[in-house]
Amino acid sequence: MQLTKYDYYSDYVAYPILIIGLGGVALAGGGVHRSLLWAAAFAGGFAFWTFAEYWVHRIVLHRLPYFSPMHGEHHAAPLAFIGTPTWISMPTLVIVVLAPAWALLGFNVGSGLFLGVCGGYVWYGLLHHLIHHGAGRGGRDLLQGARKRHFKHHYRPQAGNFGVTTALWDHIFGTALALGTPAARH
Repeated sequence: MQLTKYDYYSDYVAYPILIIGLGGVALAGGGVHRSLLWAAAFAGGFAFWTFAEYWVHRIVLHRLPYFSPMHGEHHAAPLAFIGTPTWISMPTLVIVVLAPAWALLGFNVGSGLFLGVCGGYVWYGLLHHLIHHGAGRGGRDLLQGARKRHFKHHYRPQAGNFGVTTALWDHIFGTALALGTPAARH
């Protein structure tokens, strides 16, 4: 979906506020064990995000009728401000991740898991933005591998390289594209 600059960048304000605020509430007054449990849940949520990101990108954004054309807009105009507005993504993550995690695992672990997923989502958004809009497109910057993988996703006729934050799931599920030839730039 085409976004205004305000809507496009709002994730980078709203999600850090949510992570710091809810994380502070979850960790307030807890002991070392409770904090370590929360941190482990956060790390697990972050790792889970990479798995969810892969499958959402592969199935929802490339195969489902309603979402595929919207994602196609991003492929057609990779520098446009296209994405999911915060007012849709955040409530969706609350319903899909926080509510069941809190009900099943309690507030401490549930909030850690949820905020790890949110942290992964923000990292994905930031990395994806830098891949398309960031400086350092030449040389050996830290984004070079991610940029090469993602540009192969955009500019190869066969489908693959669905992971933006990691190539792990593409390798596990056999969708990694070879990086041997240079990718087109934009």
